[in-house]
Amino acid sequence: MELRHFPPGGGMPAITGRDARPLEGVEEKELFGAAFPDDGEGMRLAARGSEPGDAVRILRWEAVLELARRALSVPRRRLEPFRSAADVFERYRFLLSDSPVEVFVAVLLDVKHRPLREERVSAGILDGSLIHPREVFAAAVRERAAAVLLLHNHPSGDPAPSGQDREVTRRLRSAGGILGIPVVDHVILGDAAFFSFREEGDW
Repeated sequence: MELRHFPPGGGMPAITGRDARPLEGVEEKELFGAAFPDDGEGMRLAARGSEPGDAVRILRWEAVLELARRALSVPRRRLEPFRSAADVFERYRFLLSDSPVEVFVAVLLDVKHRPLREERVSAGILDGSLIHPREVFAAAVRERAAAVLLLHNHPSGDPAPSGQDREVTRRLRSAGGILGIPVVDHVILGDAAFFSFREEGDW
């Protein structure tokens, strides 16, 4: 059965059960509009639908799927290497800025210090007993990372390191040296500033 009841605005084709990719030719702007309506009532209808098989809900999920297909089909480009702690701050400040607790992340790097992936090690109060080298370096070994960058946030907004921060850094640097996967820096993220153990000479 064809479904022809769509949100106002037009431009979207009718969806039938015969179409494998019914929104393939639709522009991204319209896909976003269908997937994420900006008015509250439209969002509720899109998420819930007025009845099973509701056209609005079907349209929304077809738009989400089409956006996902396009995103996944774009060739992946390696990120630029980190050249300074400022680069780290700019890339990750918003990732952790709204966290009410301390989050400790190990960023796995390739030989050119380009990020391969992030590994969340712990979340909560930064307790040295919870930041075990095994948790940090297991993923690095598995992913064949050449180096590791450590970072965590201070919810207070003040990036000044604590004694615990210094002890964790010392232990993880030592473990990385033994494994041959060096820790290149430990960056603490604040609201509008950061602290780099390497750049501050505390290394």
